Amino acid sequence: VEGQRVRMMLTTLLNPILPIFAILGVGYLSGRRGWFDADFARALNRFVFFIAQPALIFMIVAQAPFAAFPWSGLAAHLGNQLTVYAVGALAARVVFKRDMREALLLGMTCAFVNHVFYVLPIAERIYGTEAAIPIAGVIVVDIAVLYCGTILIMDVMAGGGVARVARATLRNPALIAIAAGCAVNAARDYAPNGLFTYAEFVGHSAPPASLFALGIVMAAAVRWPFGAATWSIVAIKVALHPMLAFTAFAAFEIEASAANILMLVAAGPCGAMPFVIALQYGVRTETIAPVLYPPRHS
Repeated sequence: VEGQRVRMMLTTLLNPILPIFAILGVGYLSGRRGWFDADFARALNRFVFFIAQPALIFMIVAQAPFAAFPWSGLAAHLGNQLTVYAVGALAARVVFKRDMREALLLGMTCAFVNHVFYVLPIAERIYGTEAAIPIAGVIVVDIAVLYCGTILIMDVMAGGGVARVARATLRNPALIAIAAGCAVNAARDYAPNGLFTYAEFVGHSAPPASLFALGIVMAAAVRWPFGAATWSIVAIKVALHPMLAFTAFAAFEIEASAANILMLVAAGPCGAMPFVIALQYGVRTETIAPVLYPPRHS
């Protein structure tokens, strides 16, 4: 059985994981060759932030099986994520003297996982299609709490008073997408199929576009050797995150079937959303980018 699981994981690595992440390598090569520059990456990121990613969020929330989610496991997982988030942010701020916005995004990098294109296909091959249910729950909770919460804090840090923050919150494309997704989820039988066609068509462009932009930025800005801040964030994500998750699931006696899948999520690689936020809000990416995908020595 173990040998069969290893073969399935290797098969998943070869397809679809490596082919999907190849677009990041194409972006890196394009940046190194001078075919695209950082200004293009920022423009592409704006498309992801305002158009493609909200469509993807809407699609996920509108189709989420809320009634089937293992809510106790999701609560334990979220508590672990928030702990890791705080540890990463405090380390970046106190130890490495990064400004508050970059420290916040480095903390998010420790906690936010690439579930859709990395963890989900592996989990489905190992545990079957039922693995999609707790992972869908993690995706919805992460978007609602970690992603939208981080953007809200970034808007608060930008200043301008309560009215400005309230306006920015109401115009937040991710929050709008969540609200619309929840409304459609509640009235799914009455929702026109065209909504889902649009969301699927546009939303699927978000991951490759964000990875391509990340590759371009890395080609221009990321160089070896990496600093201590980058390696510390990697250590928190790779070691502390799954270790705390294991402890939390054992302490709260989370059902084994859900705990196994959620452990796989906790051990997954960093997601690209902190990078998307960093580009949108003008935060430096020299530390965030190599955590997501370390480049080769040039």
